[in-house]
Amino acid sequence: MERLKALSLTVFLVFILHGCGYHFSGEGPGPKPGLKRIAIPVFENRTGEPELGSLFAAALRQQFFMRGNLQVVPEDQAEVIFRGRITDIYTSSVAHIDVQQTIQTRLYVTLDIRCQDAQTGKAIWQDPQFTYYKTYLMVPDPIASFDNRREAFEFLAKEMAIRIHDRFLSNF
Repeated sequence: MERLKALSLTVFLVFILHGCGYHFSGEGPGPKPGLKRIAIPVFENRTGEPELGSLFAAALRQQFFMRGNLQVVPEDQAEVIFRGRITDIYTSSVAHIDVQQTIQTRLYVTLDIRCQDAQTGKAIWQDPQFTYYKTYLMVPDPIASFDNRREAFEFLAKEMAIRIHDRFLSNF
């Protein structure tokens, strides 16, 4: 009877300590232990919005500079390479003053992001449809609205980079 209690307690503790099974989305085994050098080239931009490829790649580089033990290096020195493609941006009206005037717009960005082994080209982590959004203010002044939209892109680049960094390293 004593052995049965001990076995039951052991099995129970294994299940409890193993966790709830939650994991970040994204596919692939994640980084290998001992990984030290990564490259993050400018993302491919398939939208009509200029400079997004460099904005989003720079935000991801910044996350690895600030928050990790991984060194960001040129592609020819890297063990793995993050490749990003901005596949879509679109907007939707969120709030209106009247039928013809929008005062808030939601800006969506979709990335195809993957991390590949530099030698084999095999994807070790990927999310082909990573979408995030930010709502920004539309005002009568077109320059101010443009600035608000640009700030929304900067916010999205930073927030998406944080999530990519965390999701990639969740298996570390």
